[in-house]
Amino acid sequence: MIVVDLVAATELAREALPAYGIPGDTALTLLKKRENFVFSLRHDDRAYVIRVHRRGYHTDEALASELDFVHALDGAGVAVPRFVKTREGRSFTVVGGGHPAGRHQVDLQLLLENSGNFGDERTGVDGTAAIDPADFFELGRLAAQVHAATERSGFTMSVPRDDWDLDGLIGAEPAWGDPLRLAELVGDDRRALVDAIGRVRRDLEAYGTPAHRFGPIHADLTPENVLRTPDGLVLIDFDDFAAGWHLFDLATAIHFFTPHPRYEEYRSALFAGYESVRPLDAADYEVFPAILLARSLTYLGWAADRRGEDTAEWLAASVLPHTVRLGRELLAGTSPSQ
Repeated sequence: MIVVDLVAATELAREALPAYGIPGDTALTLLKKRENFVFSLRHDDRAYVIRVHRRGYHTDEALASELDFVHALDGAGVAVPRFVKTREGRSFTVVGGGHPAGRHQVDLQLLLENSGNFGDERTGVDGTAAIDPADFFELGRLAAQVHAATERSGFTMSVPRDDWDLDGLIGAEPAWGDPLRLAELVGDDRRALVDAIGRVRRDLEAYGTPAHRFGPIHADLTPENVLRTPDGLVLIDFDDFAAGWHLFDLATAIHFFTPHPRYEEYRSALFAGYESVRPLDAADYEVFPAILLARSLTYLGWAADRRGEDTAEWLAASVLPHTVRLGRELLAGTSPSQ
């Protein structure tokens, strides 16, 4: 796989700009580099964000489905980004045919005025995050609005994506990699997680996939993917959008706060916000510890395939112990929501 650096990503973004009627020499400022390169820019007194997608992560058809989903949510009044069409009316453009980095998808959206992210993963884990529970209430409301709008509209994905179902989470080839391949996972901890994975499978099979529990979801509702704006929280980055359990979005939203001393307070506020829009039942609360563990395992699988990267090393060192704890709590039936 060709690794794209900042210079190459900048060149690809500049190549894409004319497709939107913007000069290719417009000044770009790097906002974010993780799976994608994200830049900000200004043109004709308007502020934009241009995103260079990781090469080969999604087919053109899958990316079009993702952006269709965001457009549908925007049309339903959900707080999401607003994408700009190319001059040809497409949701994104493809550049790099003659570039050493190769073919890349690039999209453009309006820049959201914001005061930063909802929070961040590391201060959640180390317990220093100082977030008002009322913010988690609003985050729960936003997640519920996504699910309610999707269920109400009957939105379906036009092409397959890597679903967050049993196979995608804990199957033979999980979507984000096998957590059991993490070198640090050994001995009693490894055996505990193997047993806990079996429990997750049984619980989720019993829970099932009816439409009020399973459907198109954001799937990466981490604190970094929620912006604080003057009009409230806005959900960004639908890169991992696919079919999954609605509770998976709530599990993602709270996962990195499970070690936090205010975890139970935050989780209660998150669920209360969700239920202010969309009801949950006893089965939802009972299965949540299994879905929370399944979410935690995805991060270990992600880390196992990216050793040497800063985030992967942090996950292996700082998140693995909490994943093991979640597994042991699930087996013992002592999870807070049980």
